[in-house]
Amino acid sequence: MQRKRIRPRVKRAGAFHHGDLREALIQAATQAVEKHGHPEVSLRPIAERLGVTQPAVYRHFKDRGALLAEVGERAGGTLNAVMGAAMAAERDPFAAVRAAGRAYVHWACAHPNLFRLFSSRVPAAQRGGPVPAFPREHYYQAMGGVVPIDDPLLADAFRVSWALVHGLATLVVEHVFQLVDTDAGRLAAADGVLDCYLEMLRAKWPR
Repeated sequence: MQRKRIRPRVKRAGAFHHGDLREALIQAATQAVEKHGHPEVSLRPIAERLGVTQPAVYRHFKDRGALLAEVGERAGGTLNAVMGAAMAAERDPFAAVRAAGRAYVHWACAHPNLFRLFSSRVPAAQRGGPVPAFPREHYYQAMGGVVPIDDPLLADAFRVSWALVHGLATLVVEHVFQLVDTDAGRLAAADGVLDCYLEMLRAKWPR
């Protein structure tokens, strides 16, 4: 009796075929967040786009929240690097604080949906933390150049700066600024606020 030949399954066009599925999932989810916003992202379309099943996704991420948390964490890492590069270009500590703050606000304006995810409780919930992470490394370093490291107000000054740049970014991203109608106008307004804030810091801690 002649055995029936079994034809190999043909992978459909665009199906995932290289090694690092976890990284591919993160990249696909990042693109989906940038385009649609994280509330609209679901696992099924991402799996279909990569040509894999949802169970394959669950081998790398326990659920949608875990995948979005990784996207949010990476967004925070990217933002931290952007702030660090902006700081590194400035020798004056006050200018470094301004540059880091501007980098934060301008990055948020360029990537509003990643900023919304980063600012949400999704990454924090997966870590078990109460609030979203702030890319503090470079900004705290910048504030340490303005406020003497042994000054008890350093921590408070950092919190004020954190609140200011995050608040400005939110106002720009959500189009809350009054009397301006464009992103360019909103960014200019935010830059003006940071300039004013830096003058206040200079008055408090002159160099």
